[in-house]
Amino acid sequence: MEHEEPQISWKSDILKYFEQGILFSVIFLVLVIAWVFLTAFLVLVGYVIGLIIGFVILFFIIAWLNAALTDGIWHMQIRTDWKSLLGHGFFLFIGLIIVHVPAIAVNLAVPGIATVIVLFVVYCFIDGFVARKVAGYFEETYDETGEMV
Repeated sequence: MEHEEPQISWKSDILKYFEQGILFSVIFLVLVIAWVFLTAFLVLVGYVIGLIIGFVILFFIIAWLNAALTDGIWHMQIRTDWKSLLGHGFFLFIGLIIVHVPAIAVNLAVPGIATVIVLFVVYCFIDGFVARKVAGYFEETYDETGEMV
């Protein structure tokens, strides 16, 4: 009798994308409020240097949150050294900005609470997908000896 590999259900993947997207959005909303106050203080103290430090902190926050969610939902170990977190956060930040351009356009064309709610639900799937794909580039990999590459 042939050994069949279990099929990965696309329905469960879509639900995982939604789960990652909604958790990322809600937790990030809370964290970004604290980040705004911290960055405002840094800008008052250090002007442009303070703003740059604020964005570096934002990239670390985004990467740390996404790494934790990806590990919890997809069971993927994400590299957490500072260079990986900085790159992970930067690329996720850019990716999310790019995919949200249509949402901004729709929101400007059809303003209202219903539009915001529909876009939030739709973008939970999209954000989860983007977050999972970006995290995949920062997954820990090991060679045949078991050492991290």
